[in-house]
Amino acid sequence: MKKITALLMAAMMMLCLPAAFAVELPEGVPSTLQAPTISNLELLKNEDGVPYFRVEVTVPVSVIELDEARPTDGWVDMEMEGTYGEGDDQEPLADGGGLSVWVNEENAVPGKVNTYYGTFELIDEGGMTETDIKAKAYSFRYRFSYTYYYGDGPGEWDYVYSPWSNELANKSESFYQDASSWAVGELDKAKAADLIPQILMGADMTKPITREEFAELALVLYEKTSGITAETVAANPFTDTTNPQILKALNIGVTQGTSPTTFSPKVLINREQCATMLFRTIKAIAPNGDYSIEGIKDFPDQANISEYAVQPTKYMSKLGIIKGDASTGSFMPKATTTAQQASGYGMATREAAILMSYRTYEKMK
Repeated sequence: MKKITALLMAAMMMLCLPAAFAVELPEGVPSTLQAPTISNLELLKNEDGVPYFRVEVTVPVSVIELDEARPTDGWVDMEMEGTYGEGDDQEPLADGGGLSVWVNEENAVPGKVNTYYGTFELIDEGGMTETDIKAKAYSFRYRFSYTYYYGDGPGEWDYVYSPWSNELANKSESFYQDASSWAVGELDKAKAADLIPQILMGADMTKPITREEFAELALVLYEKTSGITAETVAANPFTDTTNPQILKALNIGVTQGTSPTTFSPKVLINREQCATMLFRTIKAIAPNGDYSIEGIKDFPDQANISEYAVQPTKYMSKLGIIKGDASTGSFMPKATTTAQQASGYGMATREAAILMSYRTYEKMK
């Protein structure tokens, strides 16, 4: 692994040199960078039959903008760190390069905003001719660094870093980075039922879910339960996404835009929005079903539920898919105060959304 060893030695030297000269950050240089998110680890082969791993790396807008602005004439690098092997035989992997070289149309993931392919070849220049992939465990994670200058003299440069991304492994028993203990059982059942979209593979399940992620989750539920493959809309009305999964969900009526021309894919969704999208999914699967909510009692916080979400929230509660708070019975549809907004009150997490999808599947299959 000559190439890998050289990369590691170079990285260690670069980290050690400027440490003694750390100074106050120059104007425009942030104290930290946002972390990337990685998903969809795949083992592929190139045209010469050489195996390589590929992941999808989502780059925060702030990192792209920093590399474009380049305060102090610095630049952003993307770094990959990983391991292969297990126990005493585990060895490090490393790779990296300038963000401006890597973030381009050639590496762009179709239909996903600011998401690019990251690759790592398993056969390197060190003379390895065969890689027994199945016998070894490979893991990968990514981060960004920004090199900046604080003077004109030798060594007057330093780095700021992002946190590491979530970690993906080819032999991981779970499909997620983290999950609450109460959710693990049903998450595994949802995975076994093929209800997890690629966009959520490798994600932290305890974090809030975005509109894009939930649209893909709902689409998988629709196709798996109905047995029908959805088709995309004839013309994309949105200017902020080209994700074909979103356009399919739009076509079957599962989701809508936030305006005639925007979808807002990265916006987080709350519990009443989650209930509404699931309700639309059920109606798309069974358009002639009985969706009466007669006799269903109001929630203690019924006044906080938006008018459009009254039927969906009560119907999903009727099915036992989305329930009120165990202690108060409140639905917690959305944040209504600044304090609630700050605490994430009423937001739907990824694991909660997946569990809702799985329970819906169990009710309707």
